[in-house]
Amino acid sequence: MNFILEILMLLFACTGIIFGVILAMIAPEELSSGKKYFLLMKRVLFIILFFFVNYLLYIAENYVLIIVFSILAIILFVIELTIWKKAYEIANYVIFLIPYFFVLGSNNKMILATMIFIYGLPTGTLIKRKLENV
Repeated sequence: MNFILEILMLLFACTGIIFGVILAMIAPEELSSGKKYFLLMKRVLFIILFFFVNYLLYIAENYVLIIVFSILAIILFVIELTIWKKAYEIANYVIFLIPYFFVLGSNNKMILATMIFIYGLPTGTLIKRKLENV
């Protein structure tokens, strides 16, 4: 039963991008004026998630994963700031899903899944906006 609950939480976290795309379809007139706010929200959430995941990995005493995660996250964040590609957006999203399996405690996993879902909302909205401009 616990395994099913963890899978459902992970699936919930993955639906953030889908709901972000749906949000972009529902209110397309808001995308052009809100682009800078979606970008700001996505970057702030990335930084918050970065520190939160590192904290959770520190609690789990998984120091090797902290180093690997930090290096990958910083590289992807810098790439995302300089070059926009849909693959980088998805990679940023996936990099937060991987530590989900190493986090201890169902409460911490629930908070992480919720934060990943919230991060997916502006990400999905910006992906939809970029696909329309291509």
